[in-house]
Amino acid sequence: MGVIAPVCLAEFFAFKALALVAVGLVVYLYWLGIKEKRAQRRDREWLESKRREIKEKAARKFEPPLGV
Repeated sequence: MGVIAPVCLAEFFAFKALALVAVGLVVYLYWLGIKEKRAQRRDREWLESKRREIKEKAARKFEPPLGV
């Protein structure tokens, strides 16, 4: 009976360690997803600002003369 207690404790701590590793993996993957979404949003905003700049340049370039 004295051998069962350490074995049960070892098994208990092994399950706890495995659960901790699993939680860490889930948190890491969740963080990577958030990081990827932020990068996509930043790229999308950058492309939108570049598109606006090009559109404004084109509009300024082809403005009709005021005297005509």
